[in-house]
Amino acid sequence: METRRFSGADRNLLVLSMVLCAVLFSISRDVSAGQGPLDGKTFVVETGEKGKSGGDKDTLVFKDGNFHSTACDQYGFGDGAYTSTVNGDTIQFEAVTTSPTKGKMTWKGTVQGDRIEVGYVWLDASHWYKPNPKPLEKWAKGELKR
Repeated sequence: METRRFSGADRNLLVLSMVLCAVLFSISRDVSAGQGPLDGKTFVVETGEKGKSGGDKDTLVFKDGNFHSTACDQYGFGDGAYTSTVNGDTIQFEAVTTSPTKGKMTWKGTVQGDRIEVGYVWLDASHWYKPNPKPLEKWAKGELKR
């Protein structure tokens, strides 16, 4: 039986490969945990239909890589994973939330400092009484909850 020993260069390459694998595993674990630059932030906003004044209130929550609108709870909408892009002090984000009976909402917004501005589209689910629902465009503006 032959025993093979690694030379100094081979051993260094093996150690470097093992360290690189450990680092990559650690990075992928953090990304899969759903960490985002808006996590831990909650915004109090006013909402309304596009082209109209507001009046409705909502709370937008970013937690564990997910986005949530508390005003949409009554319609069965849950959390939706959000993606984001950071550019200086501005963060742009997108999310999709769904409800088993009320369809889908697509959210696109910008956070700058303590302020948030969002445009979103609600596409209601098809029903026997409304087989082809039209998308409802809405907006939200507000600030970080204190």
